[in-house]
Amino acid sequence: VVRSGRNLGYAGGNNYGFKLFGSGTKYVGFLNNDIEVEPDWLWRIIDVMEHDERIAAAQPMILQLNRRELLDSLGGLIDRIGRAYDVGSSLAPPRGLRNPVEVFYARGAAIVFRSDVFRRLGGFDEDYFIYYEETDLCWRARLLGYKVVTVPTAKVYHLGGGTSGGATPHTIYLRRRNQLATLIKNYSLGNAIIYSSILTAMFLASAARRSISPDYNLVSRAIFSAILWNIRSFRRTLEKRATIQSERIVPDRIVSRHMLGILEYSRLVKYLPKAY
Repeated sequence: VVRSGRNLGYAGGNNYGFKLFGSGTKYVGFLNNDIEVEPDWLWRIIDVMEHDERIAAAQPMILQLNRRELLDSLGGLIDRIGRAYDVGSSLAPPRGLRNPVEVFYARGAAIVFRSDVFRRLGGFDEDYFIYYEETDLCWRARLLGYKVVTVPTAKVYHLGGGTSGGATPHTIYLRRRNQLATLIKNYSLGNAIIYSSILTAMFLASAARRSISPDYNLVSRAIFSAILWNIRSFRRTLEKRATIQSERIVPDRIVSRHMLGILEYSRLVKYLPKAY
């Protein structure tokens, strides 16, 4: 156990660990502290990544710790405005699924990265602290031509909210804040303007609606605070964006093939990715 001296969050804590122990490694794995693993989970993932150098990141099949017959996540998907969804959440695992499946991002609860790619990307964005950092990192990997997969033969079990405790005004603030920053950083200019504007408008409408009810006033403030943070941090975000966009080799039209349309989000409960 290594102590950092202060709470660096998921993003900073994992980067700190990588700086201490990641040099000279080919792969780096990150696990949440509410995860229980099968003994061979890591080797099964590494075996898949060894056979395909285009895979930057991979995750196991994540099952629920308290209901092990149900999925927690077969990987992450987002729509055009960055709303995230865990594929297969609360469903039974599909029978016969053994081949790797491509997803938009790997869940940070249990993720394996190629060390050289992780280093090249600069690791997780520490300004995020927690939430959306794996979505952002996998998006940036895709911009460099890599892909992200789930290895269903590798299995772990996730409690979920074991540390954060679930949804609170503060977690809502962090999620909405980081969601918006992710769009601004990673989309090409035109799409960044379009989709970040749509998302901001949706945030404002949601916050205004919730502010009417005293029970949701704290949630409303959290959403407004998320927007204000992005305004105050806009110059810093643009600096990150400039670096990302200068290094990208894959256009949005290719990356967006692994996204879902805004209106498809409500139908995602039935969605499972196809084996590639």
